This record gives sequence, structure tokens and C-alpha cells, in this order.
Amino acid sequence: MIVAASYVIAALAIYSAGLYLIYRLRLYLTASSMLLGFLLFVYGPAYLAYMLFRRPISVVDLRISNSLNLDNAVVSLNLSIAIMFACVIAGIEFVDRLAPRSAQALQKSISGWNLQPLSGGRSKPWPLLFAILALGLFMACISLKEDHFGIIAGFLSVSGNEAVKTAYRQQYGGSHVYLYNVVVASIAPMMIVWGGLSGWILRWWPLLAVTALLAVTTVLGKLETLSKAPIALFLLQLMLVAYLVLRNNINWRVALASVIVTLIIFYPIIRIAVPEVDQMEALGFFYYRAFDVSNQALLEYFAAFPERIPHMWGANIRPVAAIWGLQYTPSFDVVSRLWRFSGGSTTTAMFIADAWADFSYFGVIGFSIVVGVICRAIDIVLLASGKAVAAVAALAAAFVGIYNLMISALPTSMLSGGLILPPLLVFTIVEGQKLLTRRRGRQQPRPNQLV
Repeated sequence: MIVAASYVIAALAIYSAGLYLIYRLRLYLTASSMLLGFLLFVYGPAYLAYMLFRRPISVVDLRISNSLNLDNAVVSLNLSIAIMFACVIAGIEFVDRLAPRSAQALQKSISGWNLQPLSGGRSKPWPLLFAILALGLFMACISLKEDHFGIIAGFLSVSGNEAVKTAYRQQYGGSHVYLYNVVVASIAPMMIVWGGLSGWILRWWPLLAVTALLAVTTVLGKLETLSKAPIALFLLQLMLVAYLVLRNNINWRVALASVIVTLIIFYPIIRIAVPEVDQMEALGFFYYRAFDVSNQALLEYFAAFPERIPHMWGANIRPVAAIWGLQYTPSFDVVSRLWRFSGGSTTTAMFIADAWADFSYFGVIGFSIVVGVICRAIDIVLLASGKAVAAVAALAAAFVGIYNLMISALPTSMLSGGLILPPLLVFTIVEGQKLLTRRRGRQQPRPNQLV
């Protein structure tokens, strides 16, 4: 009875979140609506389908399904899913109540988005140009230093089965410079969007030139990971930007077109990565990778804590562990070793998995509220001014940051996943441009007044 009741609670929370998205946030593209949309897409009905009908999907999943504490894990997970949706909504509502005028301005801005021209400002954005030039030169230096062209050429020349390519990818793929990886993953794509749109609107060719340099170095950096997913995600970002330039509303046609476009992008990737599957099996594999694997990873955490491993109480978060004098122990490694009996592999899951591993229900509540607050704050601060290139760039960055929330911990998504740093950079550059414009206005000579 308790297990069945937990499923009912989770289903009601998912249903309520769907109603909130449609009738309260309304079907516009904002950071908060993308957050709820992603959560409902991956951990809504697909979560219930996985838990009730599709398990087990792997050997590890079978072990968990046959474990004695399965019912406890299922109840904890179902309640955490319900808490997550409720607390994300609470975080969004908290920001709206904290800044009611800005919330009203946001609603007015996005409701009139389709009728507004795309604004790029009147003065030349010198701070943006210097920021893009600095990023492009930094990335070019790292690429030359680490010989990214040689690594890509070496991967293309590797002959043999997929295992050989996988070994090459694990050894050489990805930079060893943390800041470079952050820039490639989240900051550079946003700056490409911002610089490209601003340069085109203002017809300012120096900005377009440095943006082209950044685009080349970014594509090179994504290819150097030797993985197809970063390029696919970048293409989805650019398609989102193209749509936002024209309009900002979602209906069933837009949703259907988005699914079709996503399949078009990922279908050839799947056929290349797994050549033995046929056409229909490729679609099934896409569902498996997008939904079943994500939900299985989530179940692995809840089946591990606290029945087999005690809650970590901050040891999983490096800064917290340092402050509290704990040994940093990443949960993704602990969970993988528990279920797979070996190191070298990792198990990453959405943000409430690490929240549960560290702080039980307290973590799920707190992390979910923080996520809702962050995404709504992005909307309030960067979208309330209307259909501007900075707003479009911020939404493109939020898309990546929210995507990373679906597959990684909150601290990781905030720092290296693009949830915090790119919006902060947008805000800093916009405020810098405003300050520069005000100073120029004060320095201009005033015409003599007639007495």
C-alpha cells in the first residue's frame, strides 16, 4: 500500500507541475519554463513508465530490482520526485513574490515578444568585443598547445573496432585545462550567439570577425572531445536561438517539430555509434538513452543511500567537505563501485540524486528550491527588458545549464555546466556597456543655451 501510495503522490505532483507550466508560466520559452519542461520530459511520464513497466533494463538494474530494500528505495524516490516538483515551483513563486514588479515586466515582455523587433542596442558594444576576442585567443592558444588538430586527425585515422576508438577517446579526448572545458561547454556558445546577433544588427564587422574566430575555436574544442553529443547539443542551441529571434511561444506544432528536429540530429549519430541497429531499433535506442538510462541512474542512487551507504552529509561536495574537514568522496564514484564492483567508471544522475546522497530529503528540498530560484532569477534579471540579443543569448546559455541539471549535480551545473557563469557574464557585460554609455554621455559637450 505504501509503495502504491507513493506512486500516486508522484503522479499527482507530475500532473500538477504540468498544469503549472501551462497555466501559470504559460507556454513561453523562459529559463523557468525550460526547467519544468525538461523535468517533465525526462522525469515525468517517462519516469513512471520506467519504474512501472520498463525495468529492469540492465544487469545492474536487475540486481537493484531483486534487492530486499527495493520498496524503501522506490518510496524514497517517488516522494523525492514529488518534493522536487513542488519545491521547484516554490522557488519560482518565491522570486515572483520577492520582485512583483519585475515579474509583471517579465510577463509583459514575453507575451509581446513576437511583435517586438530584435534589439541590439544603439552604441557599439566594446566590452562584448573585447570579451569575445579574449575568449577566442585563449581557446586558440590552448588548442595549439594541446595539438587539438593532431588529436582529431589521430582519432579519424584509428582503425579497428569500437573498443579501440573508445580507448583512444578516453586517453586523448578532452582538454586537461578546466577553465578551457568550462568555456567550450557553456560560455563560448553563448558569446557566439550574442556576438553574432549584435554584430549583424549593428553591421559592425569587427565584432562579427572576432565572433567567427570564437566559433571556429569552439567547434574545434567540441570536436576535440571526440564525442558526438557536444556538437549535437550546440546545434540544438543554435536552432533554439533561430526560433527565439522570430518568436517565443510553444504549441503542439512547435513541440512536434522540436522532437522531429532532435531525432534528425541524433538519428545519424546513433547509427554511426551503434551501426548494428536498424532504423526502428535506432529510435528505441534513442528512447533508452534519453529516458531509461537517466531514470536508472537516479534509482541507483536511491537504492544505494541510505540502505547500503550512509548519507554523506557534505563529503560529496568539495567546498563543503573542505569546510567541514571531511574527505572529499564523489558520490558518482561510490555508487558506481557499489553496483559495478570496480573503479574507472562513474554513475552520474540528475541534481536530486546528489542532494539525496548528501542530505536525504533536506537536500532534495533545498536543492530544488535553489534551482527554481536561480532559473526564475535569470528570467527576472535578463528577460524583463524585452527581446534583446542579450536575452536570447542568456536563454541559449540557460538551455545548456538546465540540460546539465538533468544529468549532473547542482554544484557541477552551476560552476561548469553553464547555469550560473554565463548569465553572470551577460549581466556584467550589459552593466559595463551601460556604464560606458553613461560616461560617454556625460563627456559629450552640451550645446550653448540661448539666454
